[in-house]
Amino acid sequence: MEASALTFASLDERIEAMPEHPSYQIMPTRRVQLGNALIAVSGISALLLGRISSHAPWAVFVMLALLAIEIGGLIVVVTAQLPSLKLGFANQRLEYAETLDFDMPHHDDLISWLRSFPRERLDAMNSFASHRAERFRSKLPLLTGGVEKLGALPVLVALVVQFKDMHWPPHPSWMQIALFAGLMFFYWLCMLMLSQRFRLELYGALLRKALETGDLETPSD
Repeated sequence: MEASALTFASLDERIEAMPEHPSYQIMPTRRVQLGNALIAVSGISALLLGRISSHAPWAVFVMLALLAIEIGGLIVVVTAQLPSLKLGFANQRLEYAETLDFDMPHHDDLISWLRSFPRERLDAMNSFASHRAERFRSKLPLLTGGVEKLGALPVLVALVVQFKDMHWPPHPSWMQIALFAGLMFFYWLCMLMLSQRFRLELYGALLRKALETGDLETPSD
C-alpha cells in the first residue's frame, strides 16, 4: 500500500501530538494568554468607560470591578511565569537535562516517521521551509524587534501608559485609549508571527535531521 504523502500539515499534526515537558515553553502558556486577555479587555473597557461616563455613580463601581480584573490578570501572568524562574545554576542545569531526557524519545520517533518518506520529498520541503524561515527572520525585526525576549514587559508598559498621571475617577484621553489598545494588539500580533517563525524553524530542523540519518526508506508501490 502506498504511504500517504508527507505535507506540512501532517508534520504539524505530528508535532502538536508530541507531549511537552511542563518546564519547556517557547510561547506563552494558556494561563499567560488568559492573563493577557483579561488585562487587555478590562483595561480597554475601563478606559472607554472612564472617557464616556466617568462621573456617573454606577460607572465608579464598574471601573473598580474592571480594575480588579485587570490586576488579577497581571497576577495570573506573573505567577504563571514564576515557576520557570530558577536562578540557581545547578537547578537550571538539572531542569534542562530532565527536559532533554523527556523530549529525546519523542524526537527520535518523529525522525523515524519522517524517514519513511522519499528523500526527494524531504529535501523539497526542507528547502522551502528554510527559504520561508529566512524571509521571516529578515522581515520580522522590522516589526517585532526583540519582543520575543521581553516576556510580559509590553503588558507592564501598557499598564504604565494607562495609569500614568491618572486621577480618580479616571478620565483618559482618546489618545491614551488608542495607545493602550494599539500596544496590546501589536503585542498579540507579534506573538502570532513569532509562533509561525518558530514552527518554520522546527520544520526545517526536523527535515534536515531526517535527511542526515542514513539511507531513507522508500515506500513500496
